[in-house]
Amino acid sequence: MINHFELLPYITKLDGLLTNVLAGSYGLMIKLVKVMLVCLYSTGMMLSQDLHILYTQNTNGVLRNCYCPDHPLGGMEKRATFVAQWRKEHPNTLLFDSGDFLSFDGNTANDANMLTAMDTLQYSAVNLGDQEFSNGSDFLSANMEHTSVPWVASNLRANETPFSDLPRSRLLEVAKLNILVMGVLDRASFQFFNRIYGDSGLAVLDPVIAIQDVYAKAKIHSRIDLVILLSNLGYDGDRELAHKLDFIDVIIGGHSQDQFDRPIVIENTIITQCGKNGQYIGHLGLQVVNGKLKAHSGNLIPMDLSIKDDQSMLRLIAR
Repeated sequence: MINHFELLPYITKLDGLLTNVLAGSYGLMIKLVKVMLVCLYSTGMMLSQDLHILYTQNTNGVLRNCYCPDHPLGGMEKRATFVAQWRKEHPNTLLFDSGDFLSFDGNTANDANMLTAMDTLQYSAVNLGDQEFSNGSDFLSANMEHTSVPWVASNLRANETPFSDLPRSRLLEVAKLNILVMGVLDRASFQFFNRIYGDSGLAVLDPVIAIQDVYAKAKIHSRIDLVILLSNLGYDGDRELAHKLDFIDVIIGGHSQDQFDRPIVIENTIITQCGKNGQYIGHLGLQVVNGKLKAHSGNLIPMDLSIKDDQSMLRLIAR
């Protein structure tokens, strides 16, 4: 959608100049030039694209809506219905998860179903959080082989597959925009599960250094219009990144389980979080003009009982 109002002052000035200079017998030419100006300005001088982002975080292995009287929110059966309907109505939509979608206590049967459910929703990118290792790295690697979840892990290093093959970033093309997506997890939190299950051959690097390295290499090969970070560092860590790295446009946070009804902006970086247990899906609307992020809006959508259950998802999570 073109923002006509930004060009009106320039068109008015040029119109007036042409009128003063080309008076009298040149009236017809003046009219023709006016028509040309309007056509040019309304057909692409300002290229504006709208992008929708849906995001989830800290689902914590919660598969079903609790149907509890005081707070009946959440459930993968609600999420599946909502996401499918949203995509029908908004084609330029990306779906992200910032991590910690598995349970904290390592419930293997539950978490295997959760991995399958996440795969079914066809996310655009999913970040690995520390809770994804709550059953040990062997459980996660074995289940990775049976899903096509689009993982991203910018600061995770491994000696062996499948973790050594995980993408450090993803370049998505939506609405003629090149969107670089990265994902980071917290080193200290990862070590908690690593101590329980022993040395997994995995290492978590400093997120600032890892992000800078991935971004620098990505710019060599492609034009980058937007940089989106899926973060499992917690809000304090996200604030620190926003102060240190000025090229990140959006941080979709998690881990600290904060809930922001509206996005927060720090140093021109948009930061979001949508709470815990899948109770809400976050929505972030972005307007990009000539390859630059110009405006945004955001809100949280409750996964409440007004959303119909997706029956195929119900059968999957009930296995």
